[in-house]
Amino acid sequence: MKFSKFFSNLQEAPWYRQFLNPVIDEIENGSNLLDIGTGSGKMLEILSREKNVSGTGTDTNSDMLREAEEKLINTRTKLHHISAGEKYPFEKGSFNYVTICSVLFHMKEKEINHMLMDSLQVLKDNGKLIILTPTGKGNIIELTRRFFSIENRGIYVWYRATKNRALLWSKNQYLKLFAIKNKLKYESQIVMHGFAQLEIINR
Repeated sequence: MKFSKFFSNLQEAPWYRQFLNPVIDEIENGSNLLDIGTGSGKMLEILSREKNVSGTGTDTNSDMLREAEEKLINTRTKLHHISAGEKYPFEKGSFNYVTICSVLFHMKEKEINHMLMDSLQVLKDNGKLIILTPTGKGNIIELTRRFFSIENRGIYVWYRATKNRALLWSKNQYLKLFAIKNKLKYESQIVMHGFAQLEIINR
């Protein structure tokens, strides 16, 4: 099985919806949103069908985007394949929201800064940049207590695969420091029973 198909199937589990819910709750009905690193498009699917969001997704992985195309049939979404480091092909001030889920903590500092600055450029005035990242905290016992079911078995793969980089991301507080440096409003909260962090930067 291709990784893209495996990842797409992983996103159909109940735990993954719980992971995305803090972001989904922030999005207003009928808004315009860019999802960077959209993968197989699960969040865009939910937002389009449940909140009538006009969504645009980008990813560097064409296999992932093919999975997203299947999920997003008959929705108000557009998908763009972009190369790493490529400037976004969108006009300044195009979106109410830019979302980045489980992406930044894998990247190098220069790449993170580039992505954040480009994201701010395509946000409308008073728009929100919303970042969701695993914390790497907790343990297998707590994970099992909160999420155990046959359908949720993939959460153990996710937890082990992200733990080390997620812990480093949480420790470094990169987004908070970025916001202070650029005089932007920043807020954060721990979500998903301590296993994820939601961070918001206001344009």
